Amino acid sequence: MTKRHKCSWVLAAVLASILCVSCLGPNNATGRVGHWNAQFDGKWKREGMFLLLIPVYIVTSIGDMLIFNSIYWWTGDNPIDPPEVDNASTFG
Repeated sequence: MTKRHKCSWVLAAVLASILCVSCLGPNNATGRVGHWNAQFDGKWKREGMFLLLIPVYIVTSIGDMLIFNSIYWWTGDNPIDPPEVDNASTFG
């Protein structure tokens, strides 16, 4: 095994250990977008906004999985505040 091959394996192991730190977390960034989207009246308005916001959901989901939930796992503190919860359901 060449030195370059060994370095590639070490780099892959380090990246895997960083990316696999349990990304299951509170997903606060995506939750905030979803909470904002739920504020629209009527299911058709919410669906239309959801379709328009698909790129935003993708970016916030990736941010949650790779950055914010990893920070939360390592430090116990999430840099994104969770969305405020209303007592009344906004999904009806």
